[in-house]
Amino acid sequence: MALTAHVFPQFAIGWNAQNIKLTGGTYKVALGNAAGPIGLATAGISTATLFTDWTAIVPEITGTGYTAGGATVSAPTFAAGGSNNTVATWTSGSNPNWTTATFTANQAVYYESSASVNQLICFWDFGGAIPVTAGTFTLSINAAGLLTATAS
Repeated sequence: MALTAHVFPQFAIGWNAQNIKLTGGTYKVALGNAAGPIGLATAGISTATLFTDWTAIVPEITGTGYTAGGATVSAPTFAAGGSNNTVATWTSGSNPNWTTATFTANQAVYYESSASVNQLICFWDFGGAIPVTAGTFTLSINAAGLLTATAS
């Protein structure tokens, strides 16, 4: 299975309007259970702005060890770096995980739960169902970050 990552188009609009921030809010990652693939061409995804918009399209999972709304993203940071500070990166301090879990997930969505207008940031489609039975389900965040933007 191949994981595919996407940034919501409405995220850039919300960020520009200061409706969503990459620091200072409460950030969560929730798991979805839609048969995929789910991408930006999936009906409603490219215009979705709220977590409830997402869950109207992609049902949230249920199962042992999972709480509705997902897990809080720990210690997110947003920093500039690279040559002449041309690379901006948003990342989490640790990999989100669910312990003693029994469920199946197909997607993960990152969002700012404390925002009222634009909440959705990015999502991953796992390329198929990933089950866990009485174990730990971990999302491994790339060392380069969740989001990386390079000015050119």
